[in-house]
Amino acid sequence: MRRKVMPTALVLLALMLDTAVIPFLISTPYIVSLTFATVLVLGVYLGRMHGMLYGMIGGLLTDILVGYPLGFNTFIFIGLGFLAGTIAYEPPAVRLRKAPSKVYLRRALTFMGMALAREVAIYGYQYFNTALLSGVYFLNIFARTLLSTGLCMLLGPLEARIVLGKPVRYQRTSAKREVKSF
Repeated sequence: MRRKVMPTALVLLALMLDTAVIPFLISTPYIVSLTFATVLVLGVYLGRMHGMLYGMIGGLLTDILVGYPLGFNTFIFIGLGFLAGTIAYEPPAVRLRKAPSKVYLRRALTFMGMALAREVAIYGYQYFNTALLSGVYFLNIFARTLLSTGLCMLLGPLEARIVLGKPVRYQRTSAKREVKSF
């Protein structure tokens, strides 16, 4: 039940914070999308199909509520949620055998690549609409990519704990262990 309801609730909560609360508290070009970070984290922790599903939910609702052209954020969220799940998802049995530093480095690089791809797509869309190109745009891309990566790395363990529950530690089993049933 937790794996089915909580991710949707997290995406909707992030969407409400993105559209209703954060714009009234902060007004700066460096605001990062909490909904996008949630989609990436869910894709990395639950897999590519969940990344696509929650990317579709979050992207479509963002397009409807914020006023982007319908399908712009939807396509970006679906594609990048799928890519994040494809690149960085590892089943718990495989992940527990690896060194934590390698797991976190892979996740951080995945989050950074996906955030950079989103920023390039957004600024590409803005360039073709306005035909303006300035050096400050590249500074904004760099700063927002780093902020999005940091947000994803901070939210990852928290959202995984909410969705997946308490983590299971890896335990070695011996060859002498008896199998009682099949």
